[in-house]
Amino acid sequence: MNRTRILVADPLQIFRSGVRNLLARESDFEVVEAGSLDEVHQVIADGCPDIALLDLELPPVGGVAAVQRLARRCSAHMIVWSFEPTRETVLDAVRSGAHGFLRKEISPDGLVRALRGVVNGEAPLSRDLASMMIEALHGLDERQRARDRMGVLSVREREVLEFVAQGARNKQIASALTISEFTAKRHVQNILQKLELPSRRAAATFYRTAFGVEETPVVAQQTA
Repeated sequence: MNRTRILVADPLQIFRSGVRNLLARESDFEVVEAGSLDEVHQVIADGCPDIALLDLELPPVGGVAAVQRLARRCSAHMIVWSFEPTRETVLDAVRSGAHGFLRKEISPDGLVRALRGVVNGEAPLSRDLASMMIEALHGLDERQRARDRMGVLSVREREVLEFVAQGARNKQIASALTISEFTAKRHVQNILQKLELPSRRAAATFYRTAFGVEETPVVAQQTA
């Protein structure tokens, strides 16, 4: 009988051992281990596994980046898993080439079923994780629509909008951009009118939708 070769890549040896001991009870599985991406490369030098279980935090670059790198060298079915998946990490993993995403809280029987499903061509993605991925896709669409709407703003208005998103008042904006307070107020009014927004708070929410809480548009970086 052909055995399915499974790579368990996780920085925690105790976790790898637990998964290995679980799968060793199944006669159709063969397990190899790795604690980092370098060790993964060492393993696949002897032949690609059929399935690779990659921890989301696999050092040194993380499981999503590991999927991208391994996809260029190996044809294994790659599955990322994590204790606390988010809709963004699930989407990033799948877009990077992962064939599925699992929660590490999965039951032993559930893991065995998921791995056997992969062998039969199924994608291991639970209903709640699939819903999270769809929500993430909708979020990307919403972000792109918001960025498209930003096209009606001038360069200066985009700068002002960033300050508004940070909670700055007109006096603070004027000081930062070396303009009068009246001019800053007019810019804010123009922004609200062009974007058809009712308030500064709505403008701040719009900015976060377009750029997220950490991402900063190039125009703001140029004026820093």
